[in-house]
Amino acid sequence: MPWLSWVVSNVLLALFLALIALFVKRCLRWHAAAHILWLLVLVKLVTPPLVRVPLAASPGPLACALGVCGCEHHSGAQTIVGATWPWFLLASWSVGAGATAITAWRRSIRFRRLLTHASPAPPEWQALAARLAAELSIRRPPEVLAVPGRLPPMIVPGRPRPRLLLPMDLLDRLDDSQKSALLLHELMHLKRGDHLVRMLELAVGVAYWWLPVVGLIGRQLRGCEETCCDAAVVAHLPQARRDYARLLLDVLDFANPLPAQSVPQATAMSARDLEHRLRAILNGTHGTRRAWPAGALAVGLACAILPCELHYGVVGRPAMNATEREQSAGMTSFISCDSGLREVKSYCCPSGPGETSNQD
Repeated sequence: MPWLSWVVSNVLLALFLALIALFVKRCLRWHAAAHILWLLVLVKLVTPPLVRVPLAASPGPLACALGVCGCEHHSGAQTIVGATWPWFLLASWSVGAGATAITAWRRSIRFRRLLTHASPAPPEWQALAARLAAELSIRRPPEVLAVPGRLPPMIVPGRPRPRLLLPMDLLDRLDDSQKSALLLHELMHLKRGDHLVRMLELAVGVAYWWLPVVGLIGRQLRGCEETCCDAAVVAHLPQARRDYARLLLDVLDFANPLPAQSVPQATAMSARDLEHRLRAILNGTHGTRRAWPAGALAVGLACAILPCELHYGVVGRPAMNATEREQSAGMTSFISCDSGLREVKSYCCPSGPGETSNQD
């Protein structure tokens, strides 16, 4: 079953890439490279194999246990099992994927109902967002909307352009410095394309609903995105470090926080790893760029692993060549003839082979 081998290979290689991403994030503190690696982990899970990497084959007993040995004693059972269990796996996956997709669709419907109550943001917010978008060279500035409810600011895909959602009750609580920091943070999400990454994350979550590591990958990916946007805000507004730190606390207190995965395709301003983020903002330590050679090596290794597939075979009973088959057939004929002679001799000599018979 090639599809099963492809899935197992992708999961194993994705887990290996995840270990590299954890090393780059926690040891090298290079969150931009770690974000690329976590993104490659998601891509690897849905990437068809291009290069086959052979592995050592499994021994005979394991092949018999897996039902792929081809032995004469197991051939009948293997035929039944081999024709049944792939369909069972496919049916189980279809039920889980369908349930996950329906859940995400229902959440999206509830969120769209909320957007029906959205209205254009105040003119000062519109002008400030347009100015910051021009400074960041964003070709398609978002549509800035004010929405009711205790939601954090977020970027969601939209037509003809993305939408920047701002909670109405939070707008009047912020000063000018915090307004700039808030809009700059969300516009950096838009410029990086993080809202599109949410769509890839949703697709992988539906396809791999049975893999618990997918949730961890998504959380690590969003954490790297928040850290990278924090670094961009601090670099653009170095004098507003404390105002930006207070903004994160205000958003956390206001949103309380947003329930996990309530809007799978949205990029929301979250307070994940709040203590680490506040320390990095106030101290100005967003990654160790001196470790870039190791980070670049890790990204290069991940790109090399991306198109690969692990091919693992099993060793059952080895196939016989033509000479061995002829010898086996001759041995079988000899045994059959010998058995026939013994039957004839037993009929003619009922007294047994050790006694002589009286014949005229």
